[in-house]
Amino acid sequence: MRDYMNILKAVEDSGVKAWLVGDTVRMIEMGMQPNVITMALDTDDLFRAAAALGAGTVDARGPFPALRGEINGTPFRGFSLQGGSIENDLARRDFSIEAIAIRSDGGIVDPFGGIFDIRNKVLRLTGDDIDLIYKDPLRIVRMLRLAAELEMDIFWKTDADIRKFLETHADVMNDMPLERWGREIINGMKRRPWRFIRFCDSYNLLPFFLKDLDNLKNVNDNSNKVNEYGKPYTIFDHVLGTLHVIEDRLDTHKIMQRDAFILAGLFSRINTRTLDEVNDPEKRKVTDRLITEYLTNWNIPSDVINEVISIIGSYNLFYKPISEEQLCKYIIEYDAVAVEVAREFAACIAIAEKRPEETLEILRDNRWNLSQVLRRFDKVTEQMSGAERYLTGREIMNILHIAPSKRVGELLDALDFAVGTGKVCSRKAAEQWLLSNA
Repeated sequence: MRDYMNILKAVEDSGVKAWLVGDTVRMIEMGMQPNVITMALDTDDLFRAAAALGAGTVDARGPFPALRGEINGTPFRGFSLQGGSIENDLARRDFSIEAIAIRSDGGIVDPFGGIFDIRNKVLRLTGDDIDLIYKDPLRIVRMLRLAAELEMDIFWKTDADIRKFLETHADVMNDMPLERWGREIINGMKRRPWRFIRFCDSYNLLPFFLKDLDNLKNVNDNSNKVNEYGKPYTIFDHVLGTLHVIEDRLDTHKIMQRDAFILAGLFSRINTRTLDEVNDPEKRKVTDRLITEYLTNWNIPSDVINEVISIIGSYNLFYKPISEEQLCKYIIEYDAVAVEVAREFAACIAIAEKRPEETLEILRDNRWNLSQVLRRFDKVTEQMSGAERYLTGREIMNILHIAPSKRVGELLDALDFAVGTGKVCSRKAAEQWLLSNA
């Protein structure tokens, strides 16, 4: 806490009154460590504030320009005070738990009982629920994201008001731009995808942004299993199971933190009626088009869309034994990250669906084989001071005295294969291999 107060003091010593606000105060009250200090600054001229402070630059993008920089090694961002007073500034914030301020003398400004709500793990809005939701219905989604991330409950009156609004204003929800839905869904799934989607389902939000997922609740998987509600297990339950496994492993598996990985979990069973349909090439084409349509409407970048489709279309390969040679070919064709992602996704599906021990053993063997191939490629980078290959295309042309051609690319791929399968493990060996195989 002392470090935060020193930052406030440094700002106020420059002649600008300041308060800690927003997620910074909420995290402090929850015993968490903020990565960035957020402040409200009593000035309309952030450029002058930056000059007086001698630190930071003004980021004028977006509706609220921000002064960003570091004080004593701690990143900060400062926004101009809104409404002429700290009380009015806090009143413009959505949630009580983020409408708290700390003064430089350590005093607390908490007009909406945010500290009480933090201690009771309750989320509520700062004003009239219906009015605030009507002005921006996607406040509902942001609230569910926070509830999922912080493991909080929705305040009983806010819960009732949200449900009433959704029952009486379905037209308003349907009119929300799809790209705004996409932005909120992505943000909601980044840390707690399973909890977030469950929250959305509990408020019957899925039909508004992903109707094809909601439809899977009507498709039994014919396994004779029942879900937690005692009803027949559905394809929708499989999706939730996959998201649950992903959520449990997110903090320890960095590769799963990619947007594409989490979205692949969400779309893993879209447009399917049985668990085996993912292997049907014609069915996959239709499903790929459907996924592309959703994600394009959500304004998801095309490279992320392609990665989602690649993950869903390729993870089944890892349920059969794959040799190091074949894995090496996959890496050369798709790149190492794509292959690692597909293998990790296959593991999540297998755990979620409780596949036989035989399948899990195959996954472990494939993981070992993949690690050996990747270790050999990593060794190249270590030996070559960061370069990814022992020989470049230009070096191949100089050694063989050939002009640029398709043949050079073929030799590079063949040399990569030799490296990945352990036949070449040094630059000298690469030169000898080239002279023997050109």
